[in-house]
Amino acid sequence: MIFINDKAYNEFKKLLDDAKVESYNIRIGLDRIGCSGPIFSVYVDEVTDKDDVEKIKDVSFIVEKSLNEQYGGFIIVSSEENNGNGVGLKPVVQSASEGCGGGCGGCGGGCH
Repeated sequence: MIFINDKAYNEFKKLLDDAKVESYNIRIGLDRIGCSGPIFSVYVDEVTDKDDVEKIKDVSFIVEKSLNEQYGGFIIVSSEENNGNGVGLKPVVQSASEGCGGGCGGCGGGCH
């Protein structure tokens, strides 16, 4: 469900520690679908019966089962792996139907 190497884990854990989070129960949720595809949020939360949980070292990653089914899990990458843009998160599987499809209301365009 969660794929993360040691370098990315250490960076991610440092972000949590720097933010002085009181719990390492970290939820990955879907914020919205944008022009570039899904945008995910990461925040402290509690587990429900609708969730999958994977504990990696000190951090328990919580993901709603339906998101895991839809996206095949998540990859957390280090800043270096993310072209220097900080720790990153991406789904294992990206749907071809996400993002902009052109037509009316598509990104950057409308109907005339």
